[in-house]
Amino acid sequence: MSKTRDALSEALGIENNKQLEVIENSDTTPVVLETEKVPGDIEQDYALSRRTFRDLIDKGNSAIEGITDLAKESESPRAYEVLATLIKTVADTTKDLYDLQKKTKDLTTEEKKVAEASVTNIDKAVFVGSTSDLLKQIKDKENENL
Repeated sequence: MSKTRDALSEALGIENNKQLEVIENSDTTPVVLETEKVPGDIEQDYALSRRTFRDLIDKGNSAIEGITDLAKESESPRAYEVLATLIKTVADTTKDLYDLQKKTKDLTTEEKKVAEASVTNIDKAVFVGSTSDLLKQIKDKENENL
Protein backbone atom coordinates (compact mmCIF):
# COMPACT_ATOMS: atom_id res chain seq x y z
CA MET A 1 0.00 0.00 0.00
CA SER A 2 2.86 2.34 0.78
CA LYS A 3 4.45 1.65 -2.63
CA THR A 4 1.18 2.47 -4.36
CA ARG A 5 0.84 5.68 -2.39
CA ASP A 6 4.42 6.67 -3.19
CA ALA A 7 3.95 5.91 -6.89
CA LEU A 8 0.77 7.98 -7.02
CA SER A 9 2.37 10.85 -5.16
CA GLU A 10 5.31 10.84 -7.55
CA ALA A 11 3.07 10.64 -10.63
CA LEU A 12 0.91 13.51 -9.41
CA GLY A 13 3.84 15.58 -8.23
CA ILE A 14 2.70 15.90 -4.63
CA GLU A 15 4.38 15.15 -1.35
CA ASN A 16 3.31 12.14 0.65
CA ASN A 17 3.94 13.18 4.24
CA LYS A 18 0.68 12.08 5.77
CA GLN A 19 0.37 8.89 7.76
CA LEU A 20 -2.99 7.23 7.52
CA GLU A 21 -4.47 5.72 10.63
CA VAL A 22 -7.24 3.17 10.39
CA ILE A 23 -9.71 3.40 13.23
CA GLU A 24 -12.07 0.50 13.74
CA ASN A 25 -15.64 1.55 14.39
CA SER A 26 -17.21 -0.44 17.18
CA ASP A 27 -20.65 1.06 16.56
CA THR A 28 -22.54 -1.31 14.29
CA THR A 29 -25.76 0.71 14.05
CA PRO A 30 -26.38 1.97 10.53
CA VAL A 31 -26.51 5.69 9.91
CA VAL A 32 -29.82 6.78 8.40
CA LEU A 33 -29.85 9.90 6.27
CA GLU A 34 -32.76 12.30 6.59
CA THR A 35 -33.78 11.69 2.98
CA GLU A 36 -34.20 7.95 3.50
CA LYS A 37 -37.63 6.63 4.34
CA VAL A 38 -37.58 4.02 7.03
CA PRO A 39 -40.81 2.08 7.55
CA GLY A 40 -40.29 1.96 11.32
CA ASP A 41 -39.96 5.74 11.44
CA ILE A 42 -43.20 6.19 9.53
CA GLU A 43 -45.02 3.93 12.00
CA GLN A 44 -43.46 5.68 15.01
CA ASP A 45 -44.26 9.14 13.64
CA TYR A 46 -47.82 8.08 12.93
CA ALA A 47 -48.25 6.71 16.45
CA LEU A 48 -46.81 9.88 18.02
CA SER A 49 -48.89 12.20 15.84
CA ARG A 50 -52.04 10.20 16.46
CA ARG A 51 -51.47 10.17 20.22
CA THR A 52 -50.79 13.94 20.21
CA PHE A 53 -53.88 14.75 18.15
CA ARG A 54 -56.07 12.57 20.36
CA ASP A 55 -54.69 14.24 23.51
CA LEU A 56 -55.34 17.67 22.03
CA ILE A 57 -58.89 16.68 21.11
CA ASP A 58 -59.55 15.30 24.61
CA LYS A 59 -58.15 18.41 26.31
CA GLY A 60 -60.07 20.62 23.90
CA ASN A 61 -63.33 18.82 24.69
CA SER A 62 -62.68 19.27 28.43
CA ALA A 63 -61.94 22.96 27.88
CA ILE A 64 -65.12 23.35 25.82
CA GLU A 65 -67.18 21.97 28.71
CA GLY A 66 -65.56 24.40 31.15
CA ILE A 67 -65.85 27.44 28.89
CA THR A 68 -69.48 26.56 28.07
CA ASP A 69 -70.34 26.73 31.78
CA LEU A 70 -68.41 29.99 32.12
CA ALA A 71 -70.12 31.53 29.09
CA LYS A 72 -73.57 30.56 30.42
CA GLU A 73 -72.87 32.04 33.85
CA SER A 74 -71.23 35.27 32.69
CA GLU A 75 -73.28 35.78 29.52
CA SER A 76 -70.19 37.55 28.19
CA PRO A 77 -69.85 37.89 24.40
CA ARG A 78 -66.10 37.37 24.75
CA ALA A 79 -66.63 34.02 26.51
CA TYR A 80 -68.87 32.88 23.66
CA GLU A 81 -66.29 34.06 21.14
CA VAL A 82 -63.58 32.04 22.88
CA LEU A 83 -65.93 29.04 23.01
CA ALA A 84 -66.61 29.29 19.27
CA THR A 85 -62.88 29.54 18.51
CA LEU A 86 -62.11 26.54 20.69
CA ILE A 87 -64.86 24.47 19.04
CA LYS A 88 -63.43 25.33 15.62
CA THR A 89 -59.91 24.44 16.79
CA VAL A 90 -61.03 21.04 18.09
CA ALA A 91 -62.92 20.39 14.85
CA ASP A 92 -59.79 21.29 12.83
CA THR A 93 -57.67 19.00 15.01
CA THR A 94 -60.14 16.17 14.45
CA LYS A 95 -59.90 16.80 10.70
CA ASP A 96 -56.08 16.77 10.99
CA LEU A 97 -56.28 13.39 12.74
CA TYR A 98 -58.33 12.02 9.87
CA ASP A 99 -55.90 13.54 7.32
CA LEU A 100 -53.01 11.91 9.18
CA GLN A 101 -54.61 8.50 8.76
CA LYS A 102 -55.23 9.13 5.06
CA LYS A 103 -51.67 10.37 4.44
CA THR A 104 -50.16 7.42 6.30
CA LYS A 105 -52.29 5.03 4.27
CA ASP A 106 -51.13 6.77 1.07
CA LEU A 107 -47.49 6.49 2.18
CA THR A 108 -47.73 2.79 2.85
CA THR A 109 -49.59 2.24 -0.43
CA GLU A 110 -46.89 4.20 -2.27
CA GLU A 111 -44.15 2.11 -0.63
CA LYS A 112 -45.92 -1.09 -1.72
CA LYS A 113 -46.19 0.21 -5.29
CA VAL A 114 -42.47 1.07 -5.34
CA ALA A 115 -41.62 -2.39 -3.99
CA GLU A 116 -43.83 -4.05 -6.59
CA ALA A 117 -42.39 -1.88 -9.38
CA SER A 118 -38.85 -2.91 -8.46
CA VAL A 119 -39.64 -6.54 -9.31
CA THR A 120 -38.68 -7.26 -12.90
CA ASN A 121 -40.18 -10.10 -14.88
CA ILE A 122 -38.11 -11.41 -17.74
CA ASP A 123 -40.20 -12.98 -20.48
CA LYS A 124 -37.42 -13.71 -22.91
CA ALA A 125 -33.67 -13.81 -22.40
CA VAL A 126 -31.11 -13.75 -25.15
CA PHE A 127 -27.66 -15.21 -24.67
CA VAL A 128 -24.90 -13.63 -26.71
CA GLY A 129 -21.99 -15.99 -27.11
CA SER A 130 -21.04 -19.36 -28.41
CA THR A 131 -22.70 -22.63 -27.44
CA SER A 132 -19.56 -23.70 -25.61
CA ASP A 133 -19.76 -20.51 -23.45
CA LEU A 134 -23.39 -21.26 -22.71
CA LEU A 135 -22.67 -24.88 -21.75
CA LYS A 136 -19.80 -23.74 -19.54
CA GLN A 137 -22.06 -21.28 -17.70
CA ILE A 138 -24.76 -23.94 -17.27
CA LYS A 139 -22.22 -26.40 -15.83
CA ASP A 140 -20.82 -23.73 -13.51
CA LYS A 141 -24.33 -22.94 -12.29
CA GLU A 142 -25.04 -26.62 -11.68
CA ASN A 143 -21.78 -26.98 -9.73
CA GLU A 144 -22.73 -23.97 -7.55
CA ASN A 145 -26.08 -25.54 -6.72
CA LEU A 146 -24.47 -28.79 -5.58
